[in-house]
Amino acid sequence: MPKKKQRRLAAIMFTDIVGYSSIMQKNEGLAARLRSRHREVFTRLHEKYDGEIIQYFGDGTLSIFPSTVDAVECAVELQRELKQTPQVPIRIGIHTGDITFSEEEAIGDGVNIAARIESICVPGGVFISGKAHDDIKNHPEIRTRQIGHSPLKNIQQKVDIYAVTNYGLTVPDYEWEQVEAPDQPPPLPKKKKGRKKKWVAAMLAFFFGIFGIHRFYLEQRNLGILYISLFFLGAFILPGFDQLIAIPAILGFVDFLIFLAMSRDTFDEKYNKDVLLRKQHQQNIARAKANDPKRLLNKQRDEYVNKAQDAYQNYEYADAIKALLKAIEIKYDDPETHFFLARCYSVTEEAEKALNHLDMAVAFNLDTERIKAEGDLAYLRVQPEYEVFEKNGYRLPRELPSPKDEVLELDDSMPADLLEHLALLKDKRDAGLISEEEYLRREKLLKLWGNPDN
Repeated sequence: MPKKKQRRLAAIMFTDIVGYSSIMQKNEGLAARLRSRHREVFTRLHEKYDGEIIQYFGDGTLSIFPSTVDAVECAVELQRELKQTPQVPIRIGIHTGDITFSEEEAIGDGVNIAARIESICVPGGVFISGKAHDDIKNHPEIRTRQIGHSPLKNIQQKVDIYAVTNYGLTVPDYEWEQVEAPDQPPPLPKKKKGRKKKWVAAMLAFFFGIFGIHRFYLEQRNLGILYISLFFLGAFILPGFDQLIAIPAILGFVDFLIFLAMSRDTFDEKYNKDVLLRKQHQQNIARAKANDPKRLLNKQRDEYVNKAQDAYQNYEYADAIKALLKAIEIKYDDPETHFFLARCYSVTEEAEKALNHLDMAVAFNLDTERIKAEGDLAYLRVQPEYEVFEKNGYRLPRELPSPKDEVLELDDSMPADLLEHLALLKDKRDAGLISEEEYLRREKLLKLWGNPDN
């Protein structure tokens, strides 16, 4: 017997693995392992934060929480853990609203909004709705930044979007411009012949105003007929009323003077309004496309790659690595970015990280001949681990390696919240993600970073 549907107000979380379909096409085994790791972390952290998993669907998840704070704190920890190697790039969207669900389905506006927010989230980030933000805005340990509102597919009302900015999360470098574009362009008259020109109307009024030709040009047909009727009445039809000819002649000359004195904007507003509306609509569509979250995200990725290339050319390998890691969060299945990272890690003599990214590059169809010829990999090729890697067909063992922290890097961009970092570090140690020795080393570095005078 089907389970009875339940309805409740809850914090709704949507997640999915970025580029999963592409990864599945390129390497089905890797995709399955990433999804398995995603589900293991997802299930464990939901138990910790009292979350209830409603649905798994492919690479995505739908879950609910009793409070928005629980949902956001779970999302932050999800991203921090899944950013460790082996990295699983995910997007997370959260909204507070009604949900109706059973074992078979989950429906409601709240579900739709959470799903749309997740779809425009940056990989590695957490986006929440304005309604969810109202619930957590006074929480001392959750930080956010408004990035505007984005049109959400099939959602009529405007939804304000906030990015959670806690340490370890990806936050977009952009804000959405507010662009309003109607679904349908304003209609043009059936016989519209294009934009009218002020000087043409003026010349026609001066030379042929007595016939009303300028009125026909401006598509004022009735006025044009009036002008030409007065001329023919006075000239041919009503004898003795030839003074009628003077009326269209005077009106034509007055129109000529008016056109000369009229500004171009006023002329356009009066005689080119439909054309201007259509042009404005087309401009709004172009701006909306340029403002599309996915387009902005791809542009941001290109900027990261360019920044990495500039840093590499200047031998600033640490800066190149930081930029490339951000680029990979946006497009995880790009072999060139992984290969570039492997080269940088080899130059900085970090063999394990170099091999991890080289493995990813090969998984995403990198030509292995390039590995043999690349000069930056000279250090890596003389390491014992590389020999095993090469004999295994330029692949690491199929089982997922133990998570390695590539996120907790000490640099000037870290927020001044030392207690949060120390607590995060302790959680990693308690969870067995780092050794006691590594914990003590990082704790010492963090304290020194937090107290530079010591």
